Amino acid sequence: MELEVRIRPNKALALVDFGELWRYRDLLSVLVWRDFATRYKQTLLGPIWFLIQPILPTIVFTLIFNKMAGLSTDGLPPFLFYLCNQIAWGYFSGNFSAISGTLLMNMNLFSKVYFPRIVVPLSTLVSSLVTLGIQLLLFFGCYVYYKFFTTIGADLQPTTAMLLLPLVVVQLAGMSLGFGLWMAALTAKYRDLQQISGVIIQLWMYGSAVVFPLSEIPAKYQTLVSLNPVTFASEATRYCLLGHGTLSWAAGVYSTAVTVAIVLSGLWIFNRTARTYVDIA
Repeated sequence: MELEVRIRPNKALALVDFGELWRYRDLLSVLVWRDFATRYKQTLLGPIWFLIQPILPTIVFTLIFNKMAGLSTDGLPPFLFYLCNQIAWGYFSGNFSAISGTLLMNMNLFSKVYFPRIVVPLSTLVSSLVTLGIQLLLFFGCYVYYKFFTTIGADLQPTTAMLLLPLVVVQLAGMSLGFGLWMAALTAKYRDLQQISGVIIQLWMYGSAVVFPLSEIPAKYQTLVSLNPVTFASEATRYCLLGHGTLSWAAGVYSTAVTVAIVLSGLWIFNRTARTYVDIA
């Protein structure tokens, strides 16, 4: 008697099968390791890129936007201001870019073996957390230097808001996952969107309070800029790490609601697309 095994797509309304994810936890760890191995394989500096990635744009932004353009940094040391922003934005944008290519970049893997497709985006979030942790250690090293060895950082005072940083990281992870899943589903159908993904992320940065604080925007435009949910996350990151940020309960509730909505809708559209993507690609 032959044993017949049938693999069926998940139900449309089942956004995440946590039991199935648990059964594939070993695959998740393998994919996390794969991300590290492929990212820095055959590179000259290897993991040092973890530190170079936020430092280089921080130096450029400090020179161009603070020294040359004279943009305010809310009274904070410019280098720390931009480093803080780059770490938060780098975590969001890196996840978004990697997750948006999930279906296109893993076609060979998806066509050979079954596993929950959401495992691949989740592996990106997990591997990026390690990168984020290393970059935060770099930030705290710079923070200590400015606090105790310079005059412009003498007023820096750690606050209990630092304890809320994990919540901000969760929000950044949720937004990058949700928006990334939407882009992955769209690029699976419209391949040319992959070409403009980099342009989208660059323009998005300038509207997310990364180059300048929200307080420097005229009051009549602050509400418009705050419609971008990443703006609140940027301000909240600075508030947690540096004690300065333009925050409000309304902006926080709005940004959180958008994050939840984009994650749920992203999971739905991604699952719907992944069910038939291998058959039509």
